[in-house]
This record gives sequence, structure tokens and C-alpha cells, in this order.
Amino acid sequence: MKLTSHAVVLIGIFSMGIGIAGCSDSSNNPGNNEPKGQRTGFTASVSGAVNAEVVEKGLVTYLPPKDQGSMIGTRPGYFLVANNLLTDPIEGRAIMITFRIPDGAQPGNYHLMAPDPRKIGENFDVQVETVEKGDPNAFHTNTEGTITLEKFSPDRTYPDISNIKGRFQFVTEDGEGRQVSVNGAFDFPAGEVLTKKGEHPLKKPSRA
Repeated sequence: MKLTSHAVVLIGIFSMGIGIAGCSDSSNNPGNNEPKGQRTGFTASVSGAVNAEVVEKGLVTYLPPKDQGSMIGTRPGYFLVANNLLTDPIEGRAIMITFRIPDGAQPGNYHLMAPDPRKIGENFDVQVETVEKGDPNAFHTNTEGTITLEKFSPDRTYPDISNIKGRFQFVTEDGEGRQVSVNGAFDFPAGEVLTKKGEHPLKKPSRA
């Protein structure tokens, strides 16, 4: 099965045996850069091929426009909203839910789509990536659902990147047609430092 870059990172992180509550390398887990506290910012219920309850601080980051050469042009800026890589070391499980929100988004309801590598930053897209007993998988095809932005007035400069609140519900499938259903919400009040400017939640800035 062809894996996305997120899934490859998931494998690397999980193979090191980390848990969100445990110790890990700060370059791979930007949660170490977050302010102290246990406020819940991202919740989700996942059912179907995978069953999980996600209750975490969550994270959000802004990736500015990026020049990709004369043949491709400039990739638009966008926001990444995700949970903090929920892991269960005992069961050998991990799950990551990641949304891309276009830079120019406004409060309102939007259709969710499967990620399109040709239109990164242009669409509201989502993917669910998992590790089950060491086996990685990605759910990002035949995606149907909506995301509602209740608040969306983020400052695109570090550290005041937040002030994003919304809810979501969607279904999506993996390459074998197995389906997951997901619904939940996120709330990142203004003034919270969730990730460094331009930093991907699971990667070093140089790989963003």
C-alpha cells in the first residue's frame, strides 16, 4: 500500500515506542514546545474499521506559501489542525487525524475532500492515519463530510497563531475500501502557543 508522508512519520515515531504522555525526541514531537497544562483542544470519536476516542490538547500550525518552481508555481499557505498522535503502546496502536484549512478561510460550513497533492492548500481536506499492531494504514479516499469553522481569525505570526474553533463529521476509506466514520471538534483560543511558526506538527521545519 502506498503511504503518505504523514504515515511514514507515524511509523518512525511509533517504532521508537513513544506515547504522547511519555518522553520523546523534541524534533519529532512538537508537543514538547506547547505550554504546560491539560486543556482539551481536540476531541473525536472514530468508528468502523478503527475504533478510538480522541481527547487531547491537539495542535495547529500555519505553513506559508511556498515557491515550488516555475513548472509548478507557488503552493498556497494553509493551516494544519490535528490531534497529538494518540497512541496505545500496549495494544500497538496509533491514530492521527489531520485537516488542511486554506489560508483565506472564513467562518462557515465547508465540504471535506480527500487530499490532492496537486492542490495542497486549496481545499479543505482530511486524512486519518493509523498504526495497528505495527501495521500502518491511511484513510483518505472516497471522503464525504463537512467541517464547520465557528471561529477563524488566526494571526499567522508566531506565537499568536490560534483563535480557531470548529467541528467536523466525515467518512473516509482506505485503499481496500474499509471505512471509518469520524466526528468531533477542536478549539484553540487566541494567544496559545501550539507550534512554532511554519512548523509541521510531526516534522522538523526543514521538511514542512
